Amino acid sequence: MSPATDSRTRMIEGALDLFHRQGVNATSVDQILAASNTGKSQFSYYFKNKDGLILAVLQYLHELIRSGQTPTGYDINTWDEFDHWFQQYIDFQRSVDFQRSCPLGTIGTDIPEGKELLRQEVQSFLEWSRGRLSRFFAERKAADEMVPGVDPDSLADFCISIMHGGMLLTKMKRSSDMFEHAAFEALNYIRSLRKTRV
Repeated sequence: MSPATDSRTRMIEGALDLFHRQGVNATSVDQILAASNTGKSQFSYYFKNKDGLILAVLQYLHELIRSGQTPTGYDINTWDEFDHWFQQYIDFQRSVDFQRSCPLGTIGTDIPEGKELLRQEVQSFLEWSRGRLSRFFAERKAADEMVPGVDPDSLADFCISIMHGGMLLTKMKRSSDMFEHAAFEALNYIRSLRKTRV
């Protein structure tokens, strides 16, 4: 990795950590430069402005998740993997003492109206993640493992909403109890839609 590329990556990784921890609006460019040990001329060269850096952070985060480099993700191919899906988010929050929720959610909620390129980037990832879950349910339905009438898209929306809401509540309470209860009920409901009861 060249020094120039390394500087760009350090800025992105430093910004991601700060955005995830304290939000976009509470993070200044100067804080990012200090955290990444970089300068304003490098920042201006690579990103022009803060919006350019936010976009780069979102793209970097998406690639990390899509390529399976994060402790949480959407690589679900079996019922056992799905049964552990909520738990991986709870385990992540335990690993950071319940002080962080979903980085995409933290960044996405700070994007104001009028920043359509940034909003589209968040929307693109939400559509991808929804599609991954929906595909899993569609495959299980096609394999005749679920009762008739199941809507894979609705189930995907249900799971993602519980995950994001659960992570937010966990950060607010510094406790995962509400998330764990909701995940338990969600898993029981989805198990009730399976032809083979577990």
